[in-house]
Amino acid sequence: MRKISLLVALALLSVPAVLFAQQGDTHVSQDSIGLVMDGIRFEATAYTIDTATNTATATLTLTNLSERSRELKVNVYGTQLVDDQRNAYYFSTLTMGRVLMRFEDRRNYLHYLLQPDTPVVLTITAQGISAKATAIQVVKVVFEDSEDEGRFLEAYLPAAVVE
Repeated sequence: MRKISLLVALALLSVPAVLFAQQGDTHVSQDSIGLVMDGIRFEATAYTIDTATNTATATLTLTNLSERSRELKVNVYGTQLVDDQRNAYYFSTLTMGRVLMRFEDRRNYLHYLLQPDTPVVLTITAQGISAKATAIQVVKVVFEDSEDEGRFLEAYLPAAVVE
């Protein structure tokens, strides 16, 4: 009985620490410009659908807000475009700066070195968009947390942020 009560007491003491750590690790804020997450500002520039080719394109600008350069590791298969019919699409091509990745390349991650306060354009193109879709509603970008290797964060950029 003493062992059980000791385990319960230790578990209860660790709960606030876990909650605090989870809250402290998120580093998320959103404003009229875009979303700031893990020291990166995500700004939605343009979301378009070309109905003639059934192709959607999302253009984002990413800016490293820290004083040091940092590697950005994007999980390309987690990154998706979602249309107004709630259909999610994987990328056909993903371009960041001068780095081009195609779906056929079968690479899991795009690595890019973000410089401080230097905006970089991220363009995501998806093919095979539903004929019923009229707009891209949300872009989801999945990237690795800068402080916890192996932990991935999801940045959701709704169409409402695009002007």
